[in-house]
Amino acid sequence: MMNWWNNYPWRVIQPNFREIDTQNFDEDRFIAELESFSCNAVMLNAAGLIASYPTELSEHIRSRYLDGFDLKHLVERCHEKGIRVIARTDFSKIPREVFERHPDWAYRHPDGSELDYNGYVQTCLMGGYQGGYMDEILKEMFTMIPLDGIYCNMGSATGYIVDYSMKRHGPCQCENCRAAFRSRFGMDIPEQLRPGDKTSMMYFGFQQEIASRQKKRITELLRTIRPDLAYCSVDYSRQEAHTDFNTELPHWQYQASSAARAMRGMGVEATVANVDFMGFPYRHTSCDRALQELRLWQTLSNFAGIDYYVMGRLYDKADKSTFPAVKRIFSYAAENEKYMYGIKPCGDILLVRDSYVMPNKEERGWVRMLTELHIFFDETLTGGLAKAELERYRAVILPDKFRVAGPAAEKLEAYVKGGGIVIAAGRLPSLACCGIVSAGKPAGDTTGAMFRLDGAGADIFPSFADRTFLIAGEDYFTAEFEDGTEKFGAWCEPERFGPPELCYAQKEPTDLPCATRFACGEGCGICLPWHPGTAYYTDGHEGFRLLVRDILENLCGVKSAGTDISPMTEVTHGCGDGFEVVHFVNGSGHFGNSYFEPPVLSDQTVEIPWAHEGAQVENLDEPGNVSWRLENGVLKLTVPKLGFHACIIIRPED
Repeated sequence: MMNWWNNYPWRVIQPNFREIDTQNFDEDRFIAELESFSCNAVMLNAAGLIASYPTELSEHIRSRYLDGFDLKHLVERCHEKGIRVIARTDFSKIPREVFERHPDWAYRHPDGSELDYNGYVQTCLMGGYQGGYMDEILKEMFTMIPLDGIYCNMGSATGYIVDYSMKRHGPCQCENCRAAFRSRFGMDIPEQLRPGDKTSMMYFGFQQEIASRQKKRITELLRTIRPDLAYCSVDYSRQEAHTDFNTELPHWQYQASSAARAMRGMGVEATVANVDFMGFPYRHTSCDRALQELRLWQTLSNFAGIDYYVMGRLYDKADKSTFPAVKRIFSYAAENEKYMYGIKPCGDILLVRDSYVMPNKEERGWVRMLTELHIFFDETLTGGLAKAELERYRAVILPDKFRVAGPAAEKLEAYVKGGGIVIAAGRLPSLACCGIVSAGKPAGDTTGAMFRLDGAGADIFPSFADRTFLIAGEDYFTAEFEDGTEKFGAWCEPERFGPPELCYAQKEPTDLPCATRFACGEGCGICLPWHPGTAYYTDGHEGFRLLVRDILENLCGVKSAGTDISPMTEVTHGCGDGFEVVHFVNGSGHFGNSYFEPPVLSDQTVEIPWAHEGAQVENLDEPGNVSWRLENGVLKLTVPKLGFHACIIIRPED
């Protein structure tokens, strides 16, 4: 029997209760508010830091505000309304009083002190709380209350601890951790983690192993309690899209889109939580309505479940300014459920990321370029490469993936030999299919360095017919390549840039390339031994985007889906049961660090391959606001007036 969460049309509301929110709780008003959002799942605080039910476990402290609040009854009421209930838990901390009875459960600084934040002490993965006592809490909670699943907050292993003031704390130095690490590696745990440091990498792998064992243990425990319990990070995945106050610029406007694609690419059910508030210090002030609309439309358009994370119990929230917009989009998703969920994306490119956590700058730059070039693409993590269906894609992009090895590397080598294309940028991996002899070292200070492209071939780089140079960005890596590797463009060493009278090259261009192509089997490997994604993300110069467009079109055979369309319109394409779907999301309301209602865009046109003789086309958002024509197996779709979003459904003509 299929588990309930498979292909579930997730529309989740997470009202994160404060401990006082269970006091004088109005169950009828709360249920009515949930219904007004058209949600079919809700996440309720249940266990961990504070028990929201009458626990009988001595070290699971019951909330002081449970008079009149009955979590079990609330869950049953939700079920009557067809709403699934996920338990929100947090085992990352324990109350001070519990720590004093069990000091060995706590995380420790190098000086042996614990990490206490407002009376709650950080726990350790290897301590007795996360290592066993939490199992007793889970057994009690799921035995007493008919919940449908669980979400564990702050449960990931990142190598360090981040407190609510966003201060980083180094690896745990408790006796359990130190003894286990010393036994395994014969050395002490580093006090701080440093990029590229061997011991730091050992510790990160060590912590990942511990976290994996815990996840396996909890999964087995939940299956024995009730097989129909959905476990977040195993049965489904959930990532947040958020913008804090004083966020570092530039804002990451494709956060929800990228998170949705990455989770889908790992083959799990996925929701992207649209965080209502402006960071930890401002939990009662909502982000701009236009920003929240953008995130929700991006999530739906990338075929993931929508999820709204808000503080409090909804009906008496201090800031309800975004409620109407959120409710409208949730209602839209409910009304058009069969077109929003269970859709298979039709990407030509697979972009590989390191982590579900915020993509790094090189990854973000590639996401921006592919999105703004209107090239359909999917994403996955390096951990999913070995299992990915690479044969579905024309090309796989590896942004700064210099550590790709083992089964993932073997999979990529076979993929290229079979006709695929790998594009590696930045620090290069040791892949034979890319013709890499040695990955190279940084060239030092590159300020003033440029690529000369006028001799690279007008048929390959037509975008540079009227321009000679391209900025080389912040890094260049002097890699060595196999004989027979084609080289395009030439790296010019930094020249003098002042006074103006002295601004001319004193040296000839080097033989170091801007890009390379190496034939391997039926496919090829393409290398850019610098950071084009980072350069585009941080500076936005169109030259980087145009270079990538030329490479994709003329070296990979991947065409843009639209040239008569704004770069700020995000387009996605997917296939359903008997129909295809194309989403348009108007992102032109993003300006600098603000988000506005986007201006209406005219005649946004994309092209998709269409193997049928005719088509039936409809616009779900605004019936009639679409035109189309079919030419030589290509369906050209035009939205005459694009507001925030349009979803176009295409069927073969009867």
